[in-house]
Amino acid sequence: MSKAFTSEETEDTSVAGRPPKRVARGQERPITPEGHRALVDELEALESTGRAALRAMTVEHEREQAKRQLETRLAMIDATLESVRVVQPPEQDDGVVRFGSVVTLAWADGREQTVRLVGPDEADVKHGKLSIESPLARALLDAKEGSTVEVERPRGVEEATVTRVRSR
Repeated sequence: MSKAFTSEETEDTSVAGRPPKRVARGQERPITPEGHRALVDELEALESTGRAALRAMTVEHEREQAKRQLETRLAMIDATLESVRVVQPPEQDDGVVRFGSVVTLAWADGREQTVRLVGPDEADVKHGKLSIESPLARALLDAKEGSTVEVERPRGVEEATVTRVRSR
């Protein structure tokens, strides 16, 4: 690339973030009460301690960069909160997989896996929180304890048996 199209004087201070998925006007994405509370708590913490930390910074360019990052994260949380709808998990355990359910699976190869079906804004596979938009979650919705589901995966179709369903 030609040096004429790059800037060596200005460092790139853009913040890599995952903006909330755009939804059509009037549509909302589901979120669990816990996921909503976590977003509200993060927003409150950033508004209080984040801004206090900015005021304590003495180096101007570092403060400006941190301010941009803080404002970007605050805007992302605000946009997410405006586009989600809190969905209460089922009150009773009736053995049917629904949004918010905790599901234990037995895979054909002997693995056991427990996941909770959550909204896309709170999905965290490392912590067992699976977005309801994922192929596995879509296969699980409305399944009952004891039933077998087929999941389309990159390596082919896999089967899993729903061994337990809890509402929380």
